[in-house]
Amino acid sequence: MTASRTAPQQTAPHQKQEPQPPRRKPHQSKYQVRLDQGVAGAARVVSGAHVVVVVDVLDGHGLLSTADVLDAVAAVSDAGALVLHATAASSADVARRVLDRQAERGDRAVVAVVAAGALDDDGFRSAVEDVLAAGAVVDALAASGIDFSSPEAAVACAAAVSLRGAQSHLLTASSSAAELAATGREEALVAARTPAAVATVHRVPLVAEATGRDGGAHAGAGPHAAAGDALRLDGSRAHGSHGEQSEPA
Repeated sequence: MTASRTAPQQTAPHQKQEPQPPRRKPHQSKYQVRLDQGVAGAARVVSGAHVVVVVDVLDGHGLLSTADVLDAVAAVSDAGALVLHATAASSADVARRVLDRQAERGDRAVVAVVAAGALDDDGFRSAVEDVLAAGAVVDALAASGIDFSSPEAAVACAAAVSLRGAQSHLLTASSSAAELAATGREEALVAARTPAAVATVHRVPLVAEATGRDGGAHAGAGPHAAAGDALRLDGSRAHGSHGEQSEPA
C-alpha cells in the first residue's frame, strides 16, 4: 500500500486591486471667479464657492423653471454658500454682495456663476441670454476688483461687453424667446425686458464658517445643503425646499 497523498489546498488567486483614480478638484478650482452652464455645470464649479450666482433671464422655457434650477443648484452647493438669482440688470448688486461677503470672511470670496440654460426633451441647450447676462456679472465683478477669472468666465465676459448694445435684440431673437412666443407665454419675455436691479437671495448660508487667512472655509455641514433642517447664520431654521426662501434683500 502506498500512503495517500493529501490534496493540496486550493487558494483563491490573488486579486489585484484596481487603483483608485485620484479625487479630482472642482473644475476651474484655482480661479476666484468660475463659470459653467446648467445644473450639471454647476456641480462642476460650485464646490468651495462662497457665493453662487444663478443667471436665468427667461422663466418658463425648457423643462425646468427658474425655481427648479435654483433648487437644484442650491442642493449641490456648499452649505456655507450664499445662493443668488441674478440677471445683467442686477450684476452691480451681485458685485456689492460679493464684496460684503469678503468683508464678512476677512478673506477673498470664491464666486461660481451658473448660466442656467434650458433642459429640453433632447438634452441641455445653452441659452444665449443667460450666457450674456452671466458675462455681465463677471464684468461687474471685475470692475469691483474681483478679476481672477477662469477662461470660461473671461470668454462670457468678453461676449457680454462686445455685444452690450445688442443684448435686447438678442434676447427677443433667442431660441428661448421663440419657444415662449410659440407657446403663448410672452409675459415672461415682457418681464425680462424690465428686470430688477437687485439680485434675489435664494438661500442664505446655512452654516457659519470658521475661516483663516489661508482662505480655507471650514463649514461643518459640507455640500448638499438642501437636505434636512439646517441652522441659518441668524439662528433660524431652514427646512428642506428653498423655493420659499427667495427674497430680495
